[in-house]
Amino acid sequence: MIHSDAMDPAWWVTGFLIASWCYLGCLGSVKGLLSDIRIRWPALLIATLSLMVLWHIRATVLPGLSLHLLGATLCTLVFGYRLALLPLTATLLLAQFTAAGDWRTLGLNACILVLWPVAISRLVAYLVDRLPSNLFVFIFVGGFFGGAAVVVSTGWLLTLTLWLTQLYPWGPLLEDYAAYWLLVAFSEAWLTGMLLTVMVVYRPALVRMFDSTRYIDNA
Repeated sequence: MIHSDAMDPAWWVTGFLIASWCYLGCLGSVKGLLSDIRIRWPALLIATLSLMVLWHIRATVLPGLSLHLLGATLCTLVFGYRLALLPLTATLLLAQFTAAGDWRTLGLNACILVLWPVAISRLVAYLVDRLPSNLFVFIFVGGFFGGAAVVVSTGWLLTLTLWLTQLYPWGPLLEDYAAYWLLVAFSEAWLTGMLLTVMVVYRPALVRMFDSTRYIDNA
């Protein structure tokens, strides 16, 4: 997470504008969103609390920089991309508050740590939907490898942003930060794949992007 005020203000403004545009476009009508929340609020509450714990289990590798799991892929598969934004955004707000970061970087952090992972997770789900209708394809490609791809792409996007904003030199970022996201990706893949397997076996109706008729009944 970026929580430094030593960057060009243009980054803050750009991040805020992009985040605002994406949130307005993704969340859609308030009425429809509230209807979805009313139906799935217990699961959303559990996901939010779980993500808050998950994001605070961190490993610091450079001064002011840490690594943590994201949980974005599982949220996107379970809730869909619109509702997935809610627990992830709430978790980001808490992380920003507890880290005593500059709130001017909130828009930029939302773009990198919330909107980007959800967008890549949605892309992975789109690709899985065009693969053969096999339960293991959904779990391993969509959950395991998809979760890993989302974490690696997010970590490397964050690394590139930190370098472009001139907050850190490229050498330490590449050797002591970007490389470690590969280790985080394995943990994310294992956790996402395990939880997704349990849910599609015992509670398939809770996974919004899982079609039980396609993957089980017609298998």
